[in-house]
Amino acid sequence: MLHDFLGVDLSTYTCLDIGCSQGGITHQITPHFRWTIGIDPDQGAIQDAVRSSHSENIGFAIASGYLLPFPEHSFDVVICAQVYEHVLDQPGLAREIWRVLRPGAICFFSGPNRLAFMEEHYWLPLLSWPPRPLSNLYMRLFQRGNFYDAYPLFYWQIRDLWRSFIINDYTLTLIHEPHRFATGSRLGKFAWVSRLPTWLLRMFTPLYPNYNWILVKPS
Repeated sequence: MLHDFLGVDLSTYTCLDIGCSQGGITHQITPHFRWTIGIDPDQGAIQDAVRSSHSENIGFAIASGYLLPFPEHSFDVVICAQVYEHVLDQPGLAREIWRVLRPGAICFFSGPNRLAFMEEHYWLPLLSWPPRPLSNLYMRLFQRGNFYDAYPLFYWQIRDLWRSFIINDYTLTLIHEPHRFATGSRLGKFAWVSRLPTWLLRMFTPLYPNYNWILVKPS
């Protein structure tokens, strides 16, 4: 998606991977950038990421997405993949990403919709739909924990969260071109959806289980 949107070599770009956990994505994208930093509040995960790192242009730090330890305009690209729903201060996350991006720089955002039928953190259908006390009860009934600790938003709320950015929605592109963007396995038994016309799929945008956007900070 980054190559497709920018249409340039990324080897001169700097990248921040927010919520990197043990560095799985960070290690994969690092060869494409001048240097990459992964951050996560989980000290153990960061220690694992550091131990598995063998590149000179990668670094890791213990930090939260809504309190980034970097000066303004530090990065050309920010990766925020499956992170926002785990952050209590979601507006703070959006503000911090805006702050550390250079003017004209971009953020790759991927995150779930509260109206997704299957909640993929705990694999319970409709878990994110009801009020939180009912979701907590649902978790306990199926012995998945005592409380539901993810905070996905509705489609219109996600758009509002990133309202300062120019939103380029790649979700439909990923559905229609699974081979080009390696999303075939993600579609799985729903691969037939890729054959539906764009106008029809667009009608159901507020119900997509997940969104994949390129967010541009205006120059």
